[in-house]
Amino acid sequence: MSNTARSEPRTREQWVERLCEALMSDSDSSYRAVISSLMANGVSSEEIFQSYIPAASAYLGELWVSDRASFVDVTVGASRLQGLFRGKQADSPGRWSDRSIPLGQSALMVVPQYEQHALGAFVAADNLRRHGLWVHMAIGLTREELAELSGTRRFAMIGISVATRNSVEKTTELIDYLRSNANYMPPIVIGGRAVEADPKAVSKTGADHAVRTAREAIEKCGLSSVAEALPFTGAI
Repeated sequence: MSNTARSEPRTREQWVERLCEALMSDSDSSYRAVISSLMANGVSSEEIFQSYIPAASAYLGELWVSDRASFVDVTVGASRLQGLFRGKQADSPGRWSDRSIPLGQSALMVVPQYEQHALGAFVAADNLRRHGLWVHMAIGLTREELAELSGTRRFAMIGISVATRNSVEKTTELIDYLRSNANYMPPIVIGGRAVEADPKAVSKTGADHAVRTAREAIEKCGLSSVAEALPFTGAI
C-alpha cells in the first residue's frame, strides 16, 4: 500500500473510516492502535466514546447495506465496538450501580430480537445514566418477557432501538403487544437511525415519542435530569 494510503487521517470522516477498517481486520489490536492515535492527536476519551464510536457504528452499517463489507466483517467490527464500550463502563469509577438511582427514576432500554447489534442502545443507556436515570438493559427478550418485565417494575420510560426502516413494522407489532398485555406501561420512546431517517416514524409505530437525544427523551416523558444533553442513538 502506498505511503499516501498509510498517511495519518486528516478529517473526522477519515478517522472513522480508518477505525472501521481496523475493527474489521484480522488483527485484534489494530483498532486499539487507531484509538491511541486519536488520543495522541488531542481527541479526548469522552469524545471518542460519544462521537467517534457511534459514527463508526453507523458507518459499519452503511458498509453492510451498500455491500462494501460482509455481514461477518460488520458483525466482528460491531462486536469489538461493544467490547470497547462495555470496558469503558466497567472502568468508570463514577458510574451508577443498579442500587444507586440519583433521581429515583428508572428506564427500560430494549434491543428487540429482530435487531442485529446493540451498540447504539448501550450508548443511549450510558447517556441516560448521565442524566441521572438507572437503566435496565433488555436485549433479545421475547415480547412476553418484555410485557412481564414492564409490569413488574415501575419504569418511568421504555426506550426501543429502531435501527432500520425494516424494523419499523416489527416495532409497531411489539408496541401493540406491550400495550395490550402489560399490566403497567410507561411512555414508550423510540430512537435510532430509523428515526433520524424518518422523523414521522413515531406515528407509524404507535410509540409516544420519537427522539434524537437523551435530553429530548427525558423532557418529553416529563422526567428530571442532572446532566447536559447527549446523543440518544440506536443500534446499527
